Amino acid sequence: MSDPTTVRAPGGGAYRYRAVVFDMDGVVTDTASLHAAAWKQLFDEVLGARSGGPGIDARPFDADSDYRRYVDGRSREDGVATFLAARGLHLPAGGPDDPVGAETVWAVAARKNRLFLERIGGGVTAFASTVALLGRLRQAGVHTALVSASRNAGDILDAAGVAGLFDARVDGTEAARLGLAGKPDPAMFVEAAARLGVAPSDAVVVEDAVAGVEAGRRGGFGLVVGVDRTGHRGDLFRAGADIVVDDLAQLDLGAVLNNPWVLVYEGFDPDHQGHREALCALGNGYMATRGAAPEAADDGTHYPGTYLAGVYNRLTSEGGGRTVEDEHLVNATSWLPLDLRMEGGRWWSEGGIRALEERQELHLRRGVHTRRLRLAGEDGRTLAVVQRRLVSMASPHVAALETSIVAEGWSGAVEVRSGVDGNVVNGNVAEYAALANRHLRPVAVEEVGPDTLLVETETTQCSSTSCPPKSSAPSSNGSAIR
Repeated sequence: MSDPTTVRAPGGGAYRYRAVVFDMDGVVTDTASLHAAAWKQLFDEVLGARSGGPGIDARPFDADSDYRRYVDGRSREDGVATFLAARGLHLPAGGPDDPVGAETVWAVAARKNRLFLERIGGGVTAFASTVALLGRLRQAGVHTALVSASRNAGDILDAAGVAGLFDARVDGTEAARLGLAGKPDPAMFVEAAARLGVAPSDAVVVEDAVAGVEAGRRGGFGLVVGVDRTGHRGDLFRAGADIVVDDLAQLDLGAVLNNPWVLVYEGFDPDHQGHREALCALGNGYMATRGAAPEAADDGTHYPGTYLAGVYNRLTSEGGGRTVEDEHLVNATSWLPLDLRMEGGRWWSEGGIRALEERQELHLRRGVHTRRLRLAGEDGRTLAVVQRRLVSMASPHVAALETSIVAEGWSGAVEVRSGVDGNVVNGNVAEYAALANRHLRPVAVEEVGPDTLLVETETTQCSSTSCPPKSSAPSSNGSAIR
């Protein structure tokens, strides 16, 4: 079952982690490119003035590779000292009271800050996907913090309109006050987790810088997420990222990484349910079924789908003054539906039962999808439920769902109903929403034996002389279990 510290997520599910700590530039705000441009102008000026000096490498600053290697994620002073040392130039440290133009690390860093502030005068934009994720986390009660080496972090967050989305902030000013080392040292991230009241192992770090990813890994955080907006995934993985995404819209915080042969999701996140269903699909070359919940119908979050090799169908649609003909792989009759209720209460699918805990496991070597749940009825009684699913490799027309139910500390009746849904449509692609989508029509529904129901359907193009394979599925009828 899921971790006891799991917190509730929108839609009745749960997130596995109690807190998420975000970097700012390039993760929350679209300011990384402004920093890179400011650094380039600064260093090109500094090196250009010393071109030809003994031991000085005066090549222009590379706003991509040099930025990522020497300055990204570091404090301004650390970035100045690190890069210039790599080019053979060693300046005295100086201090915050150094005058403009002084040849010290502090004075050069102050010049970079002025260049950056000039660039953000036109406003700051926050990434929409990050703002959306922050909103979902806060709605679910997951704490959020921001870590940034910048001493301008507060002003930047205010300018982007996102300061109120964080419960804590550890920025360059705070790091200096507390004497915290900068990235790749994990001290700032560990301090942020402490302010949120969580252990690093219960928190996530989200970073786009190699130094920040390394800090998250060294700090023992439960998950380290790299954000790659510039095409350097390999660098982030090598620094210790567990996951690398192009954008935070792709991030599924329910993913558990512990075995490369087992895909695991903790909790339920409606924003990523479709993605999980696709990745947890089972197939054998003839038939494939999405990893949808058996109690759920096509409702915009869930999408039960079974597909048969070679079963296509054409439909015509009228719209915009013209006729459109399109052909699709058909969503076949669903064999998944299974529902339950306690002592005559409302069915699970109707809201009479809710999931307290949920864990999905897809064993890639075994080809078995396992779903473990802890369910609560409206009267507070609970059930432990385990569902195992397979699509047979030995018999291409066979698929099976096994459901085990254990009452926790009570006795009584649990009623189970299962069935076959022939009333399915192709409705999982938004761009086709205006097109006709009902590719199947019923042929027969028959009770072929005790507790067995047979449903036959065919495609709308099917004729008496030429027809693709019929879609059929058996099911057990509902019965009370004590």
